[in-house]
Amino acid sequence: MRASSLTSLVLLTALSLSTGCDNQPPRSGEMVEREGEPAITYVKSDDPKMVAAIDKARSSFNQFQTAFEKQQPGQDFFSVKLLVEDGEHQEHVWTTPVRIEAGNYYGTLDNEPYQIKKYVVGDEINIPVDQISDWMYVDDGKLVGGYTLRVVRDSLTEEQRKEFDTTIPFKIE
Repeated sequence: MRASSLTSLVLLTALSLSTGCDNQPPRSGEMVEREGEPAITYVKSDDPKMVAAIDKARSSFNQFQTAFEKQQPGQDFFSVKLLVEDGEHQEHVWTTPVRIEAGNYYGTLDNEPYQIKKYVVGDEINIPVDQISDWMYVDDGKLVGGYTLRVVRDSLTEEQRKEFDTTIPFKIE
């Protein structure tokens, strides 16, 4: 795997794709391995658990905003996941670091998208609040937010979940 930030390694393991892809898209919940990039998990756009997770993230985004603006010692890994589109393809991608300028959010794409070709790792993306599909930060070693990440983690087998948990620098409660 190429050198990447810890956030990329951790978060993009749970990247979710939202629409059909090529002729034969992966099955919902299927892990897609990519050479030199973290694996991703394909999730259908109408998956009820993922839709609920995105709704929860959007309705609680003010919690992220407050924590981001008033960062406390022990808080880090502030990341925002957003929906990006390219033609008929859509992906939910994590961005980090995140910054606010004149009330607008910006984040740096921390991995290569799976099918979206108009963005590459390292691109800074304007994050419209209505396109945010998740947010997260770590507070004293515990994940806050990360609702879509939790859905993907919960879909793993017990063995996969244990392996996943060894790769992340925080606890998911």
